Amino acid sequence: MSSIMLILITRTTRMLSSLTEAMKQRQAEWFTNRSGYSSFRVEVIESDDGYTAIISRRTGYSSRDWHYQQLASAGHFSSARKALHAGRQMAQQMAGLRYRFD
Repeated sequence: MSSIMLILITRTTRMLSSLTEAMKQRQAEWFTNRSGYSSFRVEVIESDDGYTAIISRRTGYSSRDWHYQQLASAGHFSSARKALHAGRQMAQQMAGLRYRFD
């Protein structure tokens, strides 16, 4: 009985760690506009009552002249996955529509 529980806990831990790693990789993804000057990404922040998706903007053409700023919030969500999804959509829209030629 205890060996079954140990196997179950081990598999669950592996699955959760791979899910966490996948979310970190998706959070690090930058969406760049057509001019290549502005890039946007989502950062998911955990709070007491849920998760908040914050859009960050990076301006500049190379790592020597990049400037970072928090641009907007995509809302407050009950799960990190929903926050990441909504934030990615907003970051793509910022790069493709609002700041397209900035």
